[in-house]
Amino acid sequence: MTRVLAIQAGCILAVTFSLLSANSSPQANGHAAKAGPSMPGIYLPPNEQHPALALPIYRKSNHGVYVSVGTERSFIGAALTRAKALYVIDYDLLAVRFAKVNRALLAVSTSRADYANLRLTASQDVWQQRSQQLEGEDKETLATPDSWAFWDKRVRKSWDPGFGHFHIAPQHPDDPFFAADYLFDDRLYRHLSWLARSARIWARLVDLRHEKEVRAFCDDLKSKGLPLGVVDTSDVPSAESGGASVAARYVMLFSQYAEDNTLFLSTAAAHPPGINWSYYAFSRGKVWRHDDNTLQRWYEIEMKKIGATSHLLALVDDPDATRPPTALGNGSSGCR
Repeated sequence: MTRVLAIQAGCILAVTFSLLSANSSPQANGHAAKAGPSMPGIYLPPNEQHPALALPIYRKSNHGVYVSVGTERSFIGAALTRAKALYVIDYDLLAVRFAKVNRALLAVSTSRADYANLRLTASQDVWQQRSQQLEGEDKETLATPDSWAFWDKRVRKSWDPGFGHFHIAPQHPDDPFFAADYLFDDRLYRHLSWLARSARIWARLVDLRHEKEVRAFCDDLKSKGLPLGVVDTSDVPSAESGGASVAARYVMLFSQYAEDNTLFLSTAAAHPPGINWSYYAFSRGKVWRHDDNTLQRWYEIEMKKIGATSHLLALVDDPDATRPPTALGNGSSGCR
């Protein structure tokens, strides 16, 4: 999800359904730091509807664990990067819940068509019956009536058109989710189904603004013994209340557990804001040994560059951002 100034989300919400603002990432919001979003579930619908724009970045992935905030962006990213695992993190409990229900549906499905039926039309009774084919948390998730009610209301009958677009097969490059919709792509579906059946999809609450939570998550990730492939934090760096500094800090923390080719991926609004999104990433090899202030400056430069043009971009280690300030006449480089 993403935002247009005040609420930094990724969807357009109506409060009784008057327009608020659109954005991309749940955690970019500047609400009280100890809670989730002020309106839980606002970030569920996928509003970045052309993720294939980021394919030049996804193709540089080392295929390690795909760590991501959000809902569909997590599953799409893991599928497109052929990730060894997916770890969904979010401060919105409903985004985490989406991930757990979707994982159960992917795990129990026998084909893409079967998954589509379970996702779009199957009754609560069918979910309960099929849950008997699963074990552990996935079995409990699918069997619980609340899971079906949540999915029916929040996904099938969502107030936002994002899920509606995801549920229509893309035919042309300009269509939403073209080349990225696993609901209509056997290869992408099979990869996610394999991850789900192999118990390689995890989800947990994490607020990226809280260092203790990020460190605890990193310890859990390290215990799994899998390389870190991509950390996708949507437009968290765009938050008005210090988003770039928050991003610099969590990138520093993640870098301690990362490979040199791990990518720290983000989204920023192109001009005009709230309509189109560009993608940019920094590699761990590039950020390593730089300090927070340097990384914060990189994020600020990149977001300003993206916001100044209507051209949609996919950037990795963009020299315009990472060039030392001395080369720009702005003083020292900030490297340690």
